[in-house]
Amino acid sequence: MSVGVGLVGFGSAGRQHAAALDGLDAAHVAAVLEQDPAVDAGTLPRAASWQALLADPRVELVAMCLPPGNRAALAVQALEHGKAVLLEKPPAVSVAEIDLITAAARRAGRPVGVMLQHRMRLPDAVHDANWADPAVTAVLEVSRYRPPAHYRRADWRSDSTAAFGGIAAHLGVHYLDLACQLLGEPRSVHLAPSRQLAPGIDSRVTGHVEFTGGATLAFTVTAESAFRTERLQVLGPDGSLCVADGMVTTHLGETGQTLPTVPTPQLRRMVYEDMARAVVTGLPPRRCHLDGARAVTAVLASVAEDLAVAS
Repeated sequence: MSVGVGLVGFGSAGRQHAAALDGLDAAHVAAVLEQDPAVDAGTLPRAASWQALLADPRVELVAMCLPPGNRAALAVQALEHGKAVLLEKPPAVSVAEIDLITAAARRAGRPVGVMLQHRMRLPDAVHDANWADPAVTAVLEVSRYRPPAHYRRADWRSDSTAAFGGIAAHLGVHYLDLACQLLGEPRSVHLAPSRQLAPGIDSRVTGHVEFTGGATLAFTVTAESAFRTERLQVLGPDGSLCVADGMVTTHLGETGQTLPTVPTPQLRRMVYEDMARAVVTGLPPRRCHLDGARAVTAVLASVAEDLAVAS
């Protein structure tokens, strides 16, 4: 069975979703909803309207590829119409929105997930280890250069209400989410002064997170360096994890392992396979579940609040 996907929004994220679905056995594009008629969706079928997409029985899963500030209410509507939902990252602008969507999913009995595809890099053994321990500490750095013009390419990118921030929310989110998957729920977030390209749109964020289990995370995310890197190092009394530019190295007990880098497009396909399995079985997604994004959303909400005060 191939699950029919309705792509809502066909900008950069929507095209990445379409590429992930191209040739995938588990799911396919059933419809594309894009309000701008000038946007070329190629040969993909286009939905006439939001209501038409919701009424289309071929659409079983709605992929929300809209800016994060505009999608929570639409996600709830899709769930109320019996559709499963996949949210592009960052999935929401507050933990309250995450809870609103997951509650709607429970009422509808439909799965809801998030396109945080780097979760697929971590092997089961890493998830099974205990990282939520006061003796665990982690360090994260993400550097992806983005010129100021990048945030003027689309109106929403420089609008903090729609975008929910800049480099931290849209690129740092992936490795921040990985850290949260292991370390748990944040107790507190302490931030150094951030740099902004526009009000509420950060180009550098540095901070420290304390988790409820006692673990800590120091992190820096920047768009201002030409040097590209993504690196998460987690150190515990019984093991360590390093995810560096997609390569995963683990030392758990006496066993060490280095896993080959999986290309990001392949990871997105794995997310769709996870969601398709959830749609067919009625079980929650194994890795891309939305509830697991509460922690990273709480961290990013703290960043957004700090930016608003500084603006």
